[in-house]
Amino acid sequence: MAPAAKLGLVIGGYRQSMPPPVDHEARRRHIAEIAADLIAEGGLDQATVRKVSAAAGYSTAVVSHYFADKRELLLLAYRAAAQETQRRFDAARANDPRDLTGALEAFLPIDAQSARAWRVYFAFWSVTASDPELAAEQKWWLANARRIIGETVRDRFGMRDDLEMCAQSLLIMMQGLAVQAVFDQDQWTADKQHAFLETQVRLITGEAQNQ
Repeated sequence: MAPAAKLGLVIGGYRQSMPPPVDHEARRRHIAEIAADLIAEGGLDQATVRKVSAAAGYSTAVVSHYFADKRELLLLAYRAAAQETQRRFDAARANDPRDLTGALEAFLPIDAQSARAWRVYFAFWSVTASDPELAAEQKWWLANARRIIGETVRDRFGMRDDLEMCAQSLLIMMQGLAVQAVFDQDQWTADKQHAFLETQVRLITGEAQNQ
């Protein structure tokens, strides 16, 4: 039997190739990624159906088919940025589960891709106070960040009584560092972020006192 990609219909004596099946979930993720790009570049107002459609190369009807309204599009754009950060963190942990600094660095805006994620997060801060659904999404990802940071601290130092507080302190420190780095890129280069992170990890975890 011929491969599925080569199957076709015979119409009027000519074999017509069948179009490949559409991966609807992949297309939905792609549109959400485009929306995240626009938000990172110009804020939430840029993520209109018309602008997202133009940037993605689809008609507005296609985008509207995958998202019930602009709120759903915004929600998935935020989630796309958060999932990208999660993938970076998971890759760092897979490389060395005990490298706490390396894993935490995956959260920081040390390159264009990670800085883009933080600009998306910042854009949403202004609307979560008045939108319970977006606020719930943000809270879930913050709780998830504390959890995976805590797991990495445990892998590095073993179980400890202050594990939850340590993870929370590391997350707050990185949020503050990210704010500085995104809005003052000349001052907070990737090397300076790394050096600051190393110092703070040693202080927060108590590793500096044991050396």
